[in-house]
Amino acid sequence: MKDLLLGLLIGGIIGLWVGVNLGKDQPVMSNPFGDSQRMQEMDQKFTELKKDVSAKSKELYNDTKRAVDDALD
Repeated sequence: MKDLLLGLLIGGIIGLWVGVNLGKDQPVMSNPFGDSQRMQEMDQKFTELKKDVSAKSKELYNDTKRAVDDALD
């Protein structure tokens, strides 16, 4: 019984390791928690998204401010 539980535990850990790598399209025995090219791409896309949202929000603020000023005059 003890051997069965130990085997299941070790098999689960190895299976999880291999499964995560297969899901990320990485080599089977590579580090699943290491920095990958995808993380860098996602970070770059997130930075671009932040810049776009900031620019659009400034534009919306200025348009709203002009509309309120025009309505008050």
